[in-house]
Parts: sequence; C-alpha cells; structure tokens
Amino acid sequence: MSDPMPDWLTERCTSRGGVPILIRPLRADDAPSERAFIDGLSPASLYQRLLGVVKEVTDEQIAELVRQDWPRRLGLAVFGVGVAADRAQGESPVAAAGDAAAPSAEGDLLGVARFDASDRPGAAEFAIVVTDRWQRHGIGYALFQRLVRAARAAGYRELVGTTYAVNRDMIELARSYGFEVGPEEGEPSLRRLTLVLNDRAGADRIR
Repeated sequence: MSDPMPDWLTERCTSRGGVPILIRPLRADDAPSERAFIDGLSPASLYQRLLGVVKEVTDEQIAELVRQDWPRRLGLAVFGVGVAADRAQGESPVAAAGDAAAPSAEGDLLGVARFDASDRPGAAEFAIVVTDRWQRHGIGYALFQRLVRAARAAGYRELVGTTYAVNRDMIELARSYGFEVGPEEGEPSLRRLTLVLNDRAGADRIR
C-alpha cells in the first residue's frame, strides 16, 4: 500500500511563459483526461514519448499511467486554470505567453511528468511530455521543478531518462535544468539524461 502523498505536491502557480496552471498528482478519475491528452498528441510527440510506434494505447495502459505508488512512483499533471475568469475581465495572461490557443475549458491537461523506481538502487526513471500546442510556454520547466523536488523527497539520489537524439527540445530543456546529456550505450539514436539529486541539484531553480 502506498504512503499518503505530501500536500505540497498540489500547487497553483504561473509558468515562466505566463500560463496560469495547477500542478497536482494524477488520480484514478483522471483516466479520461489522460486518454484525451494522449490522443491529442501529434504522432511525433507520441513517438518520442513512448520511444517507438504504438498503434493504440489501451485502457489498461491508461489506468497504469494514472496509478500512484508514493514514494516509489509518482505522476504529476499540469492543468490550465483561471482562463474563463480572465476572459470575463477582458484579460488574457495566456495570450501573452505566445500564439497557443487558450484551453477550451478550465482544467485541460497540458502536460505530465512521472518517475518510477529503476533497477538501480537510489535511481528513478523519469519521463515528461507536454501537449504540442503548449510546448515552449514554461510547462515542461514547471514540471521539471516539481519532479526533481518530489524525487528528492521520495529518497532518490538520481533521476535518469532516455530520449531520441533528434528531440532537441527535450534535450535543451533537460540541460537548462542541469541534467547531463550523454550517449545511451548500444543505442546511437538515443541520449541518456541524468541528474544527481544532491542537496544543491536544482535548488536555485525551485520557486
């Protein structure tokens, strides 16, 4: 049985791109939102997220994606919030963030990040994906912030992930947060992303 998750994993804030967001752990009842999120990804984003071609994501896989097991594993989601009120007042902080369209309804799922225990003691495997229309608006960076803090609190000493060498956006985002980027042994098309979770890793980036 998993332990209760810390309350601080749920937070309302604004991304560096000016997007009002809610970050919180995924729940079992988020399965429809997770399904819509995955179905809305472009083929390229889905390919990079799953490291290969998948014809269809099953309901069982969706249920597994929203299942929590703190502190062994965690899935964090970013939802767009406050849009309706901003429009009613004639203000749109989302519009100022770029040319992405505002969420169609409050609570749209914009991005997901997760970690899970790896085979190596003290290390967790992580993955992160942001829906195509909200990339380059600070959503991924906000997820990295909270994921690193959560992994450290969960007792992990290292976060590791894998991405395609051509996924420059992911590689640049990881490097901006302090991850080391190196080759994946035996897989020339892949890159290994590694962050040692010492006391100072990412500390100046958490706000």
